[in-house]
Amino acid sequence: MHTYKWQSKYDVGIDAIDIEHRNLLTCINKLIAAQSLDKSIILKLADEVSLYAEFHFASEENLMYLTHYPKLTAHSEYHRILLKQLAAKRRDLEHSTGALQDYVNFLVKWFIEHTQTIDRELAQYLATYEPKPNSPEHIIQLLSMGETTSYVSFQNELRHYNSCHLS
Repeated sequence: MHTYKWQSKYDVGIDAIDIEHRNLLTCINKLIAAQSLDKSIILKLADEVSLYAEFHFASEENLMYLTHYPKLTAHSEYHRILLKQLAAKRRDLEHSTGALQDYVNFLVKWFIEHTQTIDRELAQYLATYEPKPNSPEHIIQLLSMGETTSYVSFQNELRHYNSCHLS
């Protein structure tokens, strides 16, 4: 098995999602690189992939929720199905020496399909979503899109929103 290099076709154009996708691919590559190591290490790295996927899905679902994404339920269900499949493949890894290739093939196929279809559709929606200026949703969107990089700036925008809308 060979490791996979990040390709621009995996970018969806939303910084927060792209960064997490890069990290997920790194987790997959670590698993591939460890293929000749002890099974206990491989299992730990498989756990890392699953846990990172779970984190990434929660992050995406938060963005979908905050932006009122109309396909939130379907996208979230897709995430749940994948996590169940990953758990089943992880169990296979425990009991079979040849299961690593199947596990990696599954991950890579899913990763490429998911980033280039469902996540790209989400990114198109996020790119056009316009929350009320300085609302918490707006500030989170700016942070997620990489447009507000400072925590201090985030706090100032939130204070401004609260003073205008909650007084």
